[in-house]
Amino acid sequence: MTMETNKDRLVKQAVMAEVNHPSASRGYRVDWDGVPRIGLGMSGVKYNVGVGDLCYYLENGEHTEPGLSISNNNPGEGQALGVLGCIGNHVKLTSGEAKGEKGYITGKHGSFMCWFPPEVQEKISPGDKIKVKAWGVGLKIAGFEETVRVNKIDPELLEKMGVEVKGGKLHVPVTKEYPCWIMGSGYGMFPVTIDYDIQTTCDLVWDELNLKDIRFGDIVCLRDQLNWWGRGYYKGAVTIGIVIHGWSYSAGHGPGVTTILSSKDDTIVPKIDPNANIAYYLGVKEKP
Repeated sequence: MTMETNKDRLVKQAVMAEVNHPSASRGYRVDWDGVPRIGLGMSGVKYNVGVGDLCYYLENGEHTEPGLSISNNNPGEGQALGVLGCIGNHVKLTSGEAKGEKGYITGKHGSFMCWFPPEVQEKISPGDKIKVKAWGVGLKIAGFEETVRVNKIDPELLEKMGVEVKGGKLHVPVTKEYPCWIMGSGYGMFPVTIDYDIQTTCDLVWDELNLKDIRFGDIVCLRDQLNWWGRGYYKGAVTIGIVIHGWSYSAGHGPGVTTILSSKDDTIVPKIDPNANIAYYLGVKEKP
């Protein structure tokens, strides 16, 4: 059965942002095991880290945001951007050397992350203005309006994810499933405005859960996690999210997940697909 949504009744509008500057100037932070480290990766323009790449294996990587990061420092405008912007939204540069070039939003951390073609990325500088075609707030799936919370995803991207409606349930392709106890920073926060982290504090579980295989853009399943009006443990709940930032050596942190679907029970059924990654759904990377 084909999945249907209310996308034709959703307001689509422009919100503005600009490419922000790297924020590694915070200096040394102490890792979970007491080692001081200058972590690189948040904000700015990354030339060699993009959606679809592995999150691990980055020297001094710390919450690394792939592609480029955008924000709006005006309080009111920044709030509008944070609430209205969704993963998969189209973006367009409105100033700078690459003016007129187009890309996509690929994640929401403190900033939003965006993808542009590599040759365009080379021309982009911090401070360049970007228009976001915001679309997705209020998205619902027909027949699941009361049982599945949809969050932070462009309707067209959701349609490309291969979600199937069978037996009164939503079958969603994911790369991996993770237990509730591995989730850390971001617990209790509002899913509309912030992500939360798959903890990489404990090296004893890296291999057990194959954490080193996580890629930016992976769609993953979080067991016993409810992401409706807040987030936290709920026995039997199922949440689907997108990996949006990289590893962390800070206690309780790790690859960030922006949640996009959540149910209190088994209405959402994950099915393992190693290629369940938005880089392939958006057409910015070829499947292996």
